[in-house]
Order: sequence, then C-alpha cells, then structure tokens
Amino acid sequence: MNAARNAGGPAVRVVPGTPALAWLLPLDQRVLTRVLTAMLRAAQGDRRAVLPPCGVDLHILDDAGISAANRRFLGCVGPTNVLSFPGDASLPGALLLSLDTLRRECLLYGQEPAVHCLRLLAHGMGHLCGLDHGPAMDGLCAGFVAAADAALQGQTRSF
Repeated sequence: MNAARNAGGPAVRVVPGTPALAWLLPLDQRVLTRVLTAMLRAAQGDRRAVLPPCGVDLHILDDAGISAANRRFLGCVGPTNVLSFPGDASLPGALLLSLDTLRRECLLYGQEPAVHCLRLLAHGMGHLCGLDHGPAMDGLCAGFVAAADAALQGQTRSF
C-alpha cells in the first residue's frame, strides 16, 4: 500500500489488489502516485470538474476482480478496463483498473502499456470529477494526460 499527501495536496493511494500481477504494471506505484496527484491537482483547478474528490484510491485488479465489481455495482457481466466510484470534498474517489484488460487493449489498439494506462486513469478521473462522456470530459481528460506528462518530465520513460 502506498499513500501520499504532498504539501497539503490531494491524497493518493495505490492498492495492489492482485500482488501476483504487480510486475505487469506499466508504471510503478511511485509513478502512479505522482501522475494521479498531478491529475487531481489539475481537476481541482479546472472549472469543468463538477466536484473533484479530495483524493483517490487506485485498486489494481485482474479481470476476475473487476468482473466481480462490475457485476456487483453496475449489474454488468464481464471485465472492463476501469471503473470509477466518485468521492467528494471529504471522501476519496476510487478507481479500479484491470491489468488484464489494459494489456489486452494495448494489443487491440497498438498502444504502449504506459500510454494506455495514463489514458485509462485520465478517463476514470473524469468520471470521478462528475463528468460523463462528451466534449467536456474529453477536454478534461486531455488536461489530465498533459498534467501527468508534465509530472513525468525529466524521468526515464519507456513510452
């Protein structure tokens, strides 16, 4: 488990729900914490974000784990790439990310795993901020990816 609170900033926690698959993460837990913190700060300063959460808990799952959550909370059958459960000003939001689906989609879309991971996290963050699909969501997600890229500048990256 990894928790971060930077100078009074948002709290981010990465929870490896499937430790056996943690080696498949395209970004390590410290990097995930850094990019999610950057995305949260961007959300807090963006007028499109309806209600940014005070923090985020990222749960790293396999397809079985995300399928169970998808069925239980949304009544949908099968795995998905990311699920979002909004928080509020006092409660962190939760993102559930399937490593299995992430890897499968990279093959389907021809994207590097780290790049696709950032896109999925940005999409999930858009939902945590109270937006549904559409132009406002697309703009906010582009801002999240830009904030993540800025947070990663100067770091050795494989994407």
